[in-house]
Amino acid sequence: MAAAGEFGTLVALRAKQGEFAALNALPDGGSVQPLLELDGAKDSPEGEIRQLVKVARRLYEFGQLIMVDATELKGVPTVGGEIPGGLAELTDGLQAVDLLDPEQVPFIPVVRTGSPANQVAWIGRLCNELGAGGAVRVRRASAEPTELERVIVGLEVAVENLDLILDLQYVDSFTPQAVDWASLTFDDLGKFGQFRSLTLLSGPVPATLDQTALWERPRFEELLWRAVDGGVGQVRLGDYGVVHPGPGLNFRSNHVNMKYTCPEHWLFVRERMKNPTDRAPTTERVCRSLAESDSFTGPGFSWGDNEISRAAVGMGNALGSNSKPVAIGTSHHLAYLTSLQAA
Repeated sequence: MAAAGEFGTLVALRAKQGEFAALNALPDGGSVQPLLELDGAKDSPEGEIRQLVKVARRLYEFGQLIMVDATELKGVPTVGGEIPGGLAELTDGLQAVDLLDPEQVPFIPVVRTGSPANQVAWIGRLCNELGAGGAVRVRRASAEPTELERVIVGLEVAVENLDLILDLQYVDSFTPQAVDWASLTFDDLGKFGQFRSLTLLSGPVPATLDQTALWERPRFEELLWRAVDGGVGQVRLGDYGVVHPGPGLNFRSNHVNMKYTCPEHWLFVRERMKNPTDRAPTTERVCRSLAESDSFTGPGFSWGDNEISRAAVGMGNALGSNSKPVAIGTSHHLAYLTSLQAA
């Protein structure tokens, strides 16, 4: 079985079409740990579960396990005990297919501090059943040691089989106060034992972009992580990929935008569509701006970068899809995180 907890960086991704396309285009599992979040805005996650099964099986072949957070699903007080099943349905979908595939494909269930006791207990049983341990996701509002202790006791999973994720969500600046708070919180939460891994998760991509053309933004999440890791040690970088950490906005934008990860900054490109049928040409123009910028890494860097190069010369595929910019940006971002560990 693939070894849980052996990753270099973590990326929290929504379980949506663009993110799935990027994950399915990975040449191998790499050192990036995907944490997939099921969307609570839908009444049923059946389509996302099918995609999760596909991704989990593919990455497992490369020795990689996925983390799955189903906390936001509506009407699932026990996360798996009621319809929509979420984690239970995913577990069923990853059972052995035939005699040539005798092994259950495991994954790492995620529980959040602040979750009700019955939910924590159910996820704990699933962690033990799958044999891959679990992950505890701690946000600012529930980062007290007493709350983490309650969750650990309720899970009945050994601390050394748990990944601890301190989730700051959206960060729009780098401050010494944030570094001190994260460092002290890791110190407080570490009193419960040696966790399998420690990750600082945050994301600097705003919910909406307010400029057009091309501009840069500092990588606040990486600056914060480097400062915290320097004080704590063994803390891994986690981020939200190319989307805002909060829930998605339910409106059709008149713009096409793309977020592109660079070693010291984010590169944002945004252009307005002339009309609703102008999405593909606008996406092509956005890709051309990226391909012509000094920050572009070249078509061989990732599947997404190859798509940018093709689109820049009018050869792109599915450029009219809303999910295409997210797929391209996520693909490049995954490759960037892999290169960060190799540096």
